[in-house]
Amino acid sequence: MQQDYGRNVLLDSAARTRLIEENQKIVTELERVDFGEFDRVLESGISVIIATYDGADRIGLVLNSLAHQTLDPRRYEVICVVNGKDNGTTDVIKNYQRIYPSISIRQFWQEEGSAGGARNLGLDLARFSRVTFVDDDDDVELGFLETALGSSTGTNIVLSPIINISPDGIIDADNTLNQRIHKLRGQTVPLSEVPWALGFNACKLFPREYARRARYRDSLVSGEDLVYFAELLRYPEIKVTVPHDLDAASYLRYTRDQSVSRQAMTFNFAVEQRLACIKALEEIAVKENTPQSRALEQLKSAQAGFVGRYLKENLDECEEVYTAIERSGIRNFPWKMVHTESAKDLAFVYCFAPFSDTSAVVAAKAIVERGRVTDVITNDMSKVRRYDYAVSALADRWIADREIISSPPSFAGWAPICDFAEKALAVAERKHALNGSYENIYSRALWVGSHVAAALFKNKHWGVRWTAEFSDPLRRDAEGQERPGELTDNATAEYLKSCIAARGFGYLPINTLFDLVELVTLVTADELIFTNQNQMDYMLSLYQDSSLQELVRRKSIVRHHPTPPDYAYDLVETTYSVPQDVINIAYFGSFYSNRGIGDVLQALINSRQEVRQKIRVHIFSNKPEEVSQTVKDLGLGPNIYSNPYLSYMEFLNATKLFDVLLVNDVQRDANLPINPFLPSKYSDYLGAGVDILALVDEDSPMSRMDITYKVPVGDVPALISVLEKIVL
Repeated sequence: MQQDYGRNVLLDSAARTRLIEENQKIVTELERVDFGEFDRVLESGISVIIATYDGADRIGLVLNSLAHQTLDPRRYEVICVVNGKDNGTTDVIKNYQRIYPSISIRQFWQEEGSAGGARNLGLDLARFSRVTFVDDDDDVELGFLETALGSSTGTNIVLSPIINISPDGIIDADNTLNQRIHKLRGQTVPLSEVPWALGFNACKLFPREYARRARYRDSLVSGEDLVYFAELLRYPEIKVTVPHDLDAASYLRYTRDQSVSRQAMTFNFAVEQRLACIKALEEIAVKENTPQSRALEQLKSAQAGFVGRYLKENLDECEEVYTAIERSGIRNFPWKMVHTESAKDLAFVYCFAPFSDTSAVVAAKAIVERGRVTDVITNDMSKVRRYDYAVSALADRWIADREIISSPPSFAGWAPICDFAEKALAVAERKHALNGSYENIYSRALWVGSHVAAALFKNKHWGVRWTAEFSDPLRRDAEGQERPGELTDNATAEYLKSCIAARGFGYLPINTLFDLVELVTLVTADELIFTNQNQMDYMLSLYQDSSLQELVRRKSIVRHHPTPPDYAYDLVETTYSVPQDVINIAYFGSFYSNRGIGDVLQALINSRQEVRQKIRVHIFSNKPEEVSQTVKDLGLGPNIYSNPYLSYMEFLNATKLFDVLLVNDVQRDANLPINPFLPSKYSDYLGAGVDILALVDEDSPMSRMDITYKVPVGDVPALISVLEKIVL
């Protein structure tokens, strides 16, 4: 009866499909029951799945051991899936079916040779409540199934001992994996504590209900077993158990030259296949900052270790390897595993990725542009900024180590700023000693804690070159008013003042903490970076001292915000879509109805109907409800799509969807004689390869840029003409 059934399903694809559908119904039923009722739905027992390819000469050994298990034959079945061309394997299986009629040995065949596909089919066909995989060239001891089933709860993976047997018959029961398993003997631990237990198919018994929530990926040439089992990290309730009584319960693994551990370290295996595996691991959805997410990171690091070992042996292929990583689409690659040199650069960046902040993003882009392996010291901004882990992918290639200081975040509080700076200095001194001395330091501010920490370190290590960058003027705000920031006399303030005096500028007035930080940076840094010429001119105009102005100009460079690398635009795919057969214009930024985007709305209202019908403006702002109401009041509903902000990495990807990207200048206050601001979004737009429409202030930095469409802020008639030009 069993043999006829097996033959029918083997030869009849329709029968096979019906069986799979029946099993799918059981899984659907399982989702509606409690785990305590699990064994009432499925037969309590084990489905042993064997995927076999050209296994005629091998499979007999394992079938023999499975036929003589101590477990009652009614409590288990053996599912053999022959994949690819049959070399006589089915005949061997049929012979065992005849010899052992009391053992449920079922065989199936799939045309395409795929071990993962064969295991998936085996899972679909499994009848019992527990499953285990056995390779066709391995073996199991006689108590393997009974011992494992005796420790299975329905929410755990049971690990059995694994003994390696070499091609020449040498038995290795003391292998590293078996040592780890025996350390857990008689214990049950959370799966997230033993991620190493996920990297192989062998010696595991686990619930079929969980087993069928994942699939083996045919797209992976190797590592498909790791990725399959890593899917179980999505279920925090799963634990790992090692039985106490392990006598005659081992999995016998016959090592072959084809095993992953013995693979030749080729570029394809050690780099390309490992990257594909890491990418698949990254797609497994677990909550961030959980034991499960940390376990996934360990698995990714282990795979990246192959890449690192390949690099050490092939240093001349460094760029090829790094390019492959960047193009892999992996958002958070563990770059530490592949760095071939220690960091000689140190960056003090008060607010840095993974915290979501414009200054953090620009600092990350700056580190990429510098192109040197760098250690980063930053502050814990979790109390004032949300996390955006994807942003870390921007600069991770160049970051060797990231130290996060635990200090109260503050923009203008001198005490917490000093607390950060002093702690950062202590960390920097330790790393400076351990790493064999830094050669360069970099700091970037609008958050002035960056420059304070860098100034402390620089003035203790004059041989280190300090590059300091100003995001915006420090002493004056966007309206040209003096930034309030009470400066209290403490050891840090006195030390920085002494550094200024030592350079001959102690006579200059210092009233606020911003005065102090800006001046000590101008005086003691070796190189100063301004984002535009107006910014430098404006900041220096506030000092009535020609010697200081001359010193600053001599060591300064002007460089606008860096454009992200090409790969950054594809790291996080957007779900946003745009309508076809129209001109799609996008605006990303704060919404002001009386300027900037307001000019566009007014221009649309006053444009010809045929122009208005062809334009759709997509606004991503901090006030989506207010935008929607304004649009409704103006009667522009069909033309405007109002959306909340996108995360930075999704924003980069989304920029490529549009025909035109809109950017506007910061409106200059009457107190500002010149516009010293260059929107950082302009540099992001440059990498999208899309036309830019800029609303520019008179003689602003952006007004001098080579931009496709430029219109003076507030000039609605000129904007109407540009919209017609864009459409027609």
